[in-house]
Amino acid sequence: MINPELIVGMLFMAAMKKNEAIEILGVERFSCYMGYGSSFRFTGDYLDKKPLDSRGRRKTKIVAIDALSNAMIRQFEVECLIRETNKAFCGFFDPSKNKCYLKNFQEAFFKEHFDGEDNEAIDMSHNNCSVNNATSAQAESPLVSSPSMDCDTSTLGFNGHLTNEICQNETGIATGNWGCGAFGGDLELKTIIQWLAASQALRPFIHYYTFGDAALQRLEQVSQWILLHRWTVGDLWNILVEYSSQRLKGKTNVGFFNWLLPQQAYSSDDHYMSE
Repeated sequence: MINPELIVGMLFMAAMKKNEAIEILGVERFSCYMGYGSSFRFTGDYLDKKPLDSRGRRKTKIVAIDALSNAMIRQFEVECLIRETNKAFCGFFDPSKNKCYLKNFQEAFFKEHFDGEDNEAIDMSHNNCSVNNATSAQAESPLVSSPSMDCDTSTLGFNGHLTNEICQNETGIATGNWGCGAFGGDLELKTIIQWLAASQALRPFIHYYTFGDAALQRLEQVSQWILLHRWTVGDLWNILVEYSSQRLKGKTNVGFFNWLLPQQAYSSDDHYMSE
């Protein structure tokens, strides 16, 4: 709606498969807005001042990825978790980092066939990576909340140093409540899935737009807790699978954030961070 070229572009886009995403380059923005979903409103003209590339296109990249629709409780099944994580990874994939991906997958293959260790269906622990990025470096800055031009935003800090020269591209991800509107996705589940996918795609950071949703008020605490424990992508994936299994079996009905954080964090937001 704020980039009219995309409306026309939909006429030329085929339906995506499970391992496909659509990448659109050079889109110009024309409208200011407020709200989200049913509260979405036009608020005036927008002058896009993004620089142009050699072909006269705005240096803008938008990725379309389709989430599961109305999966309800089924979205917690491992098959659906894998589908959504792989779909997000396809969208966040950066071709300039092919050599990095190849190295990681080679290491995973070696570990699986020569270390004799069990691997999950979507084993991302082979990177020995922190959850903030897919290297062994740890984040230097936490997730913080700050106002943005159009809505409340939380910045998921993947600020580790990438050692390989080919991994120095600082293009991050700007995203939000993907698949959580009319598609009925679980907000907390989709947030973690996107973090996993962005980390595995070697993206240096995520700007996560919460749109002030109450369910994501504890996103900063959760990211701090994860970074504090220096969990790898594989660690967080296994934790998410365990939580989802408990949801399916009716052993818990709380959201992932409350399930993950220690009990004392509920009564004191700062106490657990000082432990």
